[in-house]
Amino acid sequence: MPLIRLANETDFEGWRTAARSLLTQGIAPEVVKWRVSGKNPGLFDVPAFMPTQKLDPKLSVSRDFFLLCKTAILYRDPARFDLLYRILWRISKEPHLFKITLDPDVVKAKSMAEAVRSDLHNMKTSVRFKSVHIQENDKLWSGFVAWFEPSHFIVQASASFFTERFTNMRWSILTPDISMHWNGKMLSYSPYERKEEEPKPDAEDKIWRAYQRSISNQGGLNVSAMKSQIPKNQWRNLPEAERIPEGFDNVDKRKSTMSAAQSIKPQRKIAKYTVIKEVDGIAKLDAIGAKAALHRLNIEMLTNTEFKLAEYSTQAVLGAGAAPSDIMLLGEQPGEQEDVAGQLFIGPIGKVLDQALQDAGIERSHVYTTNSLKHFKFKLQGMRRMQIMPSVDDIKIYLPWLQGEINIVQPRIIVALGPIAAHAITGKTLDIEVSRGKLYPMSDSLQVLVTYHPMYILRTTANATKLLKYERFLADLNWGVKVVTSTTNK
Repeated sequence: MPLIRLANETDFEGWRTAARSLLTQGIAPEVVKWRVSGKNPGLFDVPAFMPTQKLDPKLSVSRDFFLLCKTAILYRDPARFDLLYRILWRISKEPHLFKITLDPDVVKAKSMAEAVRSDLHNMKTSVRFKSVHIQENDKLWSGFVAWFEPSHFIVQASASFFTERFTNMRWSILTPDISMHWNGKMLSYSPYERKEEEPKPDAEDKIWRAYQRSISNQGGLNVSAMKSQIPKNQWRNLPEAERIPEGFDNVDKRKSTMSAAQSIKPQRKIAKYTVIKEVDGIAKLDAIGAKAALHRLNIEMLTNTEFKLAEYSTQAVLGAGAAPSDIMLLGEQPGEQEDVAGQLFIGPIGKVLDQALQDAGIERSHVYTTNSLKHFKFKLQGMRRMQIMPSVDDIKIYLPWLQGEINIVQPRIIVALGPIAAHAITGKTLDIEVSRGKLYPMSDSLQVLVTYHPMYILRTTANATKLLKYERFLADLNWGVKVVTSTTNK
């Protein structure tokens, strides 16, 4: 009976090499024993199996199964090695086995991988560092220490997340399995730690608890959802854990209070989605009148209660620039930097736009710039806010405010930056590569010019392609200037 000794609990390469060798030699799963070095030696264990150097060249598996094994092997169950090899053995005889979604072995393996991914997510969102001072070689340095109890063997799999996010910190994450240390340059590991090694509460704990108290919505507390997001075994490691029982006790009371409260009606009804076509017939405002009108429009928008995205974003990012203006630059939505700063087109995107405007001979302060959406739409990935694509319904909600801006600014041309802006202003789903550089008449005095969004240029990795896209973007802006000049001279 072959005995496979793996270097550690997460030795995927060792398992993979052994599994391929076993399969090449035709050794069935039921006669194989799997052991982790130094753990649970069997009384009658035979010498460890030596993998063959010759492997079956025809042996191959799908990338999906490979990735499943790489994740599921982190699951805390000694039987996982045998399960994964059994599936591999069966795939060699039934190539389409992995596509049978109701097969018990496949279902088990996929549920193991999902549990590992969930545990990784919990680690990324639940680790709470505490500041410490450590004496080392006659030097006193400050760092951060956290205690975490993973359900599975995920510490090393989480390393890249913490080193990338906390690069400039010296920190350690202690766990019952293995501890991870980062000195600002190098990552290292040490044997498991005891819970007693966890640092005592620091000053930031009080700040964190106050923050959690200020943002908590106990009236809407969903116990089942909370358990699924943060497993109960992790609650005791959170600074705010002491308030969890209090939250449960107050749920019914808070719900009753909110139900009895008088409902607040929205201040105005959002208009139905209509494509912007007519701005003629409205008296053109001077700079003072336009500024006052935009101020009233923005105040009305900021006090409106129907913006769902406003509940999560930092602030509204409003239009800015000259009004009235012959040119309006219409973007899509604020990014994270714009959301935090409350300003349009800053950071790398802003640099691309400013350079293009300069090359086209356009002063940014002489045009009006705004976005189709005024709030940042995102989803959380761990602790990061990742921007996501707005829906048609999102565009509909903000459209009346865009209409108001157009009526006040009264541009001769709107430069739609990207597909979301093009859809908002024309009501059409346009392929930017096909539509860029084209004019879409909205009225006798207003045309829309479709072009790239600066982010589209930034995300291009090949330098030659990036330069080509920038040149096309610049050509579109130059074309817009010519259109404005020609209509002004008529």
